[in-house]
Amino acid sequence: MIPWPIALLAAVYAVLATAAASSVWRIVTGASQQSLLWAAAWLGFSVATMCGLALVKSWARALAVWGFGALALLTLALAGHLIGTGRPLGALITALMAGLHVLAIRYLRRPVVKALFQAH
Repeated sequence: MIPWPIALLAAVYAVLATAAASSVWRIVTGASQQSLLWAAAWLGFSVATMCGLALVKSWARALAVWGFGALALLTLALAGHLIGTGRPLGALITALMAGLHVLAIRYLRRPVVKALFQAH
């Protein structure tokens, strides 16, 4: 049985995979003109991380740390954009969301969590 925080992180990646799948679908049907490469790559990354976290694989912990790091950087860039456009409240809320990504990284780097992933 996996601990509930790991299950919650896997659920976060399930939501990200669903959003990426929706983006791929819009691109394939012609409703969006975005790059299929990036959407498909994020879909594959999210699905692999979600399944790996649920199976408590050590490589999935590393993928989750990298993914949350990328999401934190992207969220902070969005907060900077919101500041530049004169929406400080939205920027504050967005920056707090980046803090949640950093919190997930800190959790995944705890020695107890690392040991859990090494045992499987």
